[in-house]
Amino acid sequence: MVHSDARGEIFVINLPDDQELVLLHSVKGTKRGGHAHDVSEQVMLLIGQMIYNKTKYIEGRDTPFLMNPGDVSFNERNEFHMAEFTKDSWVIEWKLGTKNGSWHNIDYPPWREQVEAAAKGVSE
Repeated sequence: MVHSDARGEIFVINLPDDQELVLLHSVKGTKRGGHAHDVSEQVMLLIGQMIYNKTKYIEGRDTPFLMNPGDVSFNERNEFHMAEFTKDSWVIEWKLGTKNGSWHNIDYPPWREQVEAAAKGVSE
């Protein structure tokens, strides 16, 4: 386990060729994300349900959609995303074409503030 708080846990699964999968457990009513990555990623909801928000900073359009088990979202490089969990959930994230730890987050302030406020509310 890499991280644990009132929202759930984050696990990193090391794969051959120095690649990684990130497994997220998120509790109902929490939010995660509020950022983009400098690489593309594939996100799959394994168990639970979430409302997934995606936008391009330049376009400024929010396109929320409901994800159920088995649903997949492809997030382009620099595409901001945020998940709102409507049920306890397990999610896999795979950063494409990159090595373990060689990617970076880019915060999207309007959504990152929501994520941090929600995290604070859960931990109190």
